[in-house]
Amino acid sequence: MKATPEDQNLLIELQLIDSQITQAKVKLAGLPEIEQITAIHTRLENTAVELAVVETELADVAIELRRSEVDVEQVEDRMKKDESRLNSGIGTPKELEQLQHELVTLAKRKADLEDGELEILMKHDGVKARVDELLNDQVGLKKLELELHVRLENAKAEIDKTLAELGAARGELVPKIDAALVELYDKVRISAHGVGAALLVGNKCDGCHLSINAIELERIKGLEADEIIRCEECRRILVRI
Repeated sequence: MKATPEDQNLLIELQLIDSQITQAKVKLAGLPEIEQITAIHTRLENTAVELAVVETELADVAIELRRSEVDVEQVEDRMKKDESRLNSGIGTPKELEQLQHELVTLAKRKADLEDGELEILMKHDGVKARVDELLNDQVGLKKLELELHVRLENAKAEIDKTLAELGAARGELVPKIDAALVELYDKVRISAHGVGAALLVGNKCDGCHLSINAIELERIKGLEADEIIRCEECRRILVRI
């Protein structure tokens, strides 16, 4: 296959544009904000699961606390009634003595219930604090997620702009090159990791960076300038400087 040296040089320009397009696409796919947003989604999901568990626990402890409060209130009510009867002096000495014993027992019962209530209250406060902490975490994570989305959209817009400019430059350049040469270049580029053409620098292919043996190099030197040559190692189109 033959192509003018001018077309071959333009092919290198095309390769530079295509390499920049590839780099831009790789950058777009690997923007750090994408991974960060994914990590935040995972944290939000984990937080939501834990929050559901802790909120259920808080509801159970709240019920337990209310039951304890009711028990204390009932004992207090009983003590008030007994104290009222005792203070009235109405009743036999034996009945009044029994009231005094009952008040002592109720006072001890009340003290035990209040100790239990205090423990439940402390547990309730601890669980409530964890709920508040998780809710604050959610707010903070969602705020950070929003900020990352803004940064991601800005970064995408910048790269999309670059890709559009590179696409326009490619669109202007391709018609200037022999169609058969571009077709060969595109086929090679697909099978050669995005690089279809490379410069022959000294005795090395700038595509695979391997040296060309002396016999092949001499053969290349003897070819006409419009002869298309291929690297024996990577099969990329070689363009002589």
